[in-house]
Amino acid sequence: MRQVAAPLMAAMVGLWAGTTLAQERPIEAPRPEATRPASEEQTARPPEKPMAPAVPRDNTVTKVFGPPPPPLWFLLRESDQDYAACKLALSFLGTVYSEAPPQTAPENPDCGIARPVRVERILPDLVLEGGALMRCDTARSLGLWARDFLRPASAALPDAPRVTGLRLGTTYDCRARVGGQQNTAKLSEHAYGNAIDITGFVFDNGETLAVEPRMDTGQASEGFQKAVRHAGCLFFTTVLGPGSNAAHDNHLHFDMAARRGGWRLCE
Repeated sequence: MRQVAAPLMAAMVGLWAGTTLAQERPIEAPRPEATRPASEEQTARPPEKPMAPAVPRDNTVTKVFGPPPPPLWFLLRESDQDYAACKLALSFLGTVYSEAPPQTAPENPDCGIARPVRVERILPDLVLEGGALMRCDTARSLGLWARDFLRPASAALPDAPRVTGLRLGTTYDCRARVGGQQNTAKLSEHAYGNAIDITGFVFDNGETLAVEPRMDTGQASEGFQKAVRHAGCLFFTTVLGPGSNAAHDNHLHFDMAARRGGWRLCE
């Protein structure tokens, strides 16, 4: 019995001694970690950017849409192929013309002609008095109209006079449209070299027929003016004249305005 109790007593004494020593040993403070030197990447790192202010909800922030579009006259610029084809048509018509430098207007950047031609004679013996600056396409349409309808119409007049000259009103001019139901800031087709105004016809007998209101006169001159006016709508997309509005009572207005579906205004 004493032999068994002795080892048990020794074990209990050892356990008590270990607990006492653990309580008496001071608690060591945690060792501070060694300060690591900042890497080059950390030292070169820029400070974070401040957050952008919130966009106000009243839509007052200026929006940027990119560079401004090209002016309207430049958008009408013919391709090299179309321009070459147009000049070829003028040569077949016998048009006397010269190529001119691009036209622009300081008062309005949308006015101008990219590839203008100055026409002196629309047919070999049909003069445009004073000459006229226009787009090549306008000149081609005018030449076809003069050859196929103007000349035959004059041959139907008494004594069959031959038209030898066209008296002109406005040709290329940077201005707004006129003569509509209300004032508008939209540019006229004259501002792009797309329009020409004819105020009169000169014949080889020395006579001149002015464009003016002619209604139920019963004269051949009325038939002639109506014939050449309405034939113009086969070559131009806009034809205005006496009776259209007061602004066009003294001339025929032909222009090449582009409209949806190829619609034409013939008045």
